[in-house]
Amino acid sequence: MKLLIDVGNTRLKWAALEAGRLGARGAVTHRGAAPAEWLAPLDAAAGRPDAILVANVAGPAVAHSIGEWALERHGLRPRFLKASARAGGVTNAYEHPDALGVDRWLGLVGAWRRVGSPLVCIAAGTAFTVDAVDGSGRHLGGLIAPGYQLMIETLLKRTSDIAPGLARGPAAADGLFGRNTAAAVELGALHALAALAARAVEAAAGRCGAAPRVFLGGGDAARLAPHLGRPAEIAPDLVLEGLAVMAGED
Repeated sequence: MKLLIDVGNTRLKWAALEAGRLGARGAVTHRGAAPAEWLAPLDAAAGRPDAILVANVAGPAVAHSIGEWALERHGLRPRFLKASARAGGVTNAYEHPDALGVDRWLGLVGAWRRVGSPLVCIAAGTAFTVDAVDGSGRHLGGLIAPGYQLMIETLLKRTSDIAPGLARGPAAADGLFGRNTAAAVELGALHALAALAARAVEAAAGRCGAAPRVFLGGGDAARLAPHLGRPAEIAPDLVLEGLAVMAGED
């Protein structure tokens, strides 16, 4: 059994890979928590892996904690993946391939393994990312913007009058428009991200000559999906699926 770990900016997810299939899985919030707190559920669920593969975008301190845990608990040194020029049938568009976030890269690899046709991956997490792949598996590039919560937090921190308005009552909307500050802020963030995603999908369709399959993941995926104005497949585990592809290519 191989243990696959996807460490995002806020949450850590894991899955067991046995006979090429993702099995038992789980998730925990690591942001703002001590390592012992978020390693405990992983320790309870890890079983006896013969290899540990990790996609980490949460920085070196989290990587160190996982490395120490894996060595002490399982006598293993985890393999921390990075984006490469090519993997799993996908060719990286970046001039310096390893500069592409490993979560974005593995999400593309996982999505390509699913469909093998033009696609767009949207990750609505702490950061909001969009990446497109054409019908030959060529990554067209991507976009990065602040995520939904980060947009709102920035507004509250960098303005003086929005926070008091937010505190005056729950969101009340009339279609697209907010009828109070809470709704105006929430809908502003949602529609900004939805418009960015829609424009990216439209551009990808023009480049590919066909409508791409759209995959949507991240903690705010369900919140964003109704506002996209187009079908999207909720796919929360594409990074883990990409890790599974990479494990099979070892």
